[in-house]
Amino acid sequence: MYSITTFQELMKGLPRAAFDQAVARHNAAKYTKHFKPWNHMTAMVYAQASGAPSLRALETGFNAHASHHYHLGASMLKRSTLE
Repeated sequence: MYSITTFQELMKGLPRAAFDQAVARHNAAKYTKHFKPWNHMTAMVYAQASGAPSLRALETGFNAHASHHYHLGASMLKRSTLE
């Protein structure tokens, strides 16, 4: 059964279409391959909301909720990508 998490409620305040338009307008995804701007934004919002003290804590905490990534439009994090 699917339930909306607090983090998903928080992300509703950031419209995906407006974010994608801003990325396109500034050509921000020009050199990205796998780690897209939306994934980066989702990870940074999660880091702030969870108070992650390190990249390792961010990776572990974010990836612990992998079943919710589909509904957020995000993917798993790798610490080496965030460095």
